[in-house]
Amino acid sequence: MPKSAFHLSRTRNLVLAGLLLALAPVRAEEPPRAAAEYTATAPRIDGALDDTAWSETKVINAPAGETRFLWNEKGVYVAFQGVEKTPVMGHAKEGESLHEEDAFELFLDQRGDHRQFFEVQIDPAGRVFVKNHILTAEPRLTEEGRLTPEFGASELWRYVIPPPEGFLSASRLNRETGEWTVEMFLPASFVNHRDGGAPLSPRTFRIHLVRNNWDLPKGGEGRQLVSISWAPVLEKHAHISPTRMGYLELKKTSDGK
Repeated sequence: MPKSAFHLSRTRNLVLAGLLLALAPVRAEEPPRAAAEYTATAPRIDGALDDTAWSETKVINAPAGETRFLWNEKGVYVAFQGVEKTPVMGHAKEGESLHEEDAFELFLDQRGDHRQFFEVQIDPAGRVFVKNHILTAEPRLTEEGRLTPEFGASELWRYVIPPPEGFLSASRLNRETGEWTVEMFLPASFVNHRDGGAPLSPRTFRIHLVRNNWDLPKGGEGRQLVSISWAPVLEKHAHISPTRMGYLELKKTSDGK
């Protein structure tokens, strides 16, 4: 075979292989899973994370830090620990979302049907922002797993709501070391809202965790955001990617612990 013909044949084979790869279905990354251990003794919500119960929980090494969960019939307890040496906070007005500043965000879909989920944000200063997301139809998605713009414009309804009754939170920031710790208590009346706020029992929720880390305040020239997500979502699109949330299992052993 002439040398030129050999190269032509090889080139055609490479092109064909590339086309086959391009046409092959893309397998989405599996959503992550985590567990919340049962606790009979509720931890103090003071931002210190020094209760014994926290040391006995499984750690989620995300987002850009460590997250832990506990639960009992009264609600879900959340702890986050990370480093924030250049905090960007305090510029959002009352009632505004904190996503334009440094924040830890938790998304929670009680039934896992993608039709309603809460978003809870907290910043290093301890300010809290809560939003309720409601989908009025089965979600229509892009290839990346986010809601299509057309669906979002017609079927996604979002409402800012006050922190629910019984909600507790605390945030501590060490200005010298940058250590940032957060604790939150989400009452059953909030977490189990679609089931009438009934006491919690072992089950599985869909959740997502996000860490927003800005290098400069809003308006700063050339400022950049590092947005780190626990679940496989398109960066900066966690709030419109309900089907990509991970799983949180509320576990309770036979001895009640």
